[in-house]
Amino acid sequence: MSQNMLLGFLSGLIQGVTEWLPVSSKTMLFFVFYLWSLSPSDSYLLSLLLNGSTVVAASIYFRRELLRMLRLPTKIDDASFNLLIFLIISTIVTGILGILLSTLSINLLVMLRTSYALIFIGFMLFVTALLNWWRMKIKSIRKSINDVNIPDALIAGIAQSFSILPGISRSGVTMLALLLRGYDVKDSLIISFLMSIPATLGGSIYAYIVSPRIFEFLGLTEIFLSFSTATIISLATINILLRLSQKFKSHIFLSGLSIITIIHGLVMSG
Repeated sequence: MSQNMLLGFLSGLIQGVTEWLPVSSKTMLFFVFYLWSLSPSDSYLLSLLLNGSTVVAASIYFRRELLRMLRLPTKIDDASFNLLIFLIISTIVTGILGILLSTLSINLLVMLRTSYALIFIGFMLFVTALLNWWRMKIKSIRKSINDVNIPDALIAGIAQSFSILPGISRSGVTMLALLLRGYDVKDSLIISFLMSIPATLGGSIYAYIVSPRIFEFLGLTEIFLSFSTATIISLATINILLRLSQKFKSHIFLSGLSIITIIHGLVMSG
């Protein structure tokens, strides 16, 4: 197996596991590509591209919710219709703000020395650790998935847009926003991953548009391998990982990773 094929398989494996945990799968991919000697900006763009490799698995796993949502509603206050409107609005908000924040991230990673870029990412990992710790402390069950509305769509979309920043977990930040709006933990998780389908797919398309040369690092064959591996691993483990995500103390893991990343950056800068 060539080095690029190995990288394609490894990236798919990592994405297929970490997507379902609140640890920022794109940041885990970033570290893989960085260790493979890519620059911080190229590592970020490639991780953004491959972050969409679990879209198929998410669509299959949540197919009942998707099919129910896409049926023509019998009345305007149909819960499935409201969920569809919620996803459309949150996706639009995420797309607009996400492009701005992604452009800022790319420019920052290009401008900064590698050591300072790592310190920045380490700091953002610590922010995610704090958010995940906060999320685990919330016990709110006032709303269910049937209660989604436009104000909550706007807030969830804004929250999700910040996950475009390296180091910020998409599921972690969106679930926190939904829990703060009063949604049940289980329904927050379902809504969060329904939101991920258009968001991560859009992120993949955006990464290619911004930098078509990204295929210089991984060709079509390797990217197809990565997407296939992520789909297979996700479908095989998603049930276990989603249950684990509710008990997994990700803030401890992310705090440790944050410290290691910052120390590595400081050593490099010295």
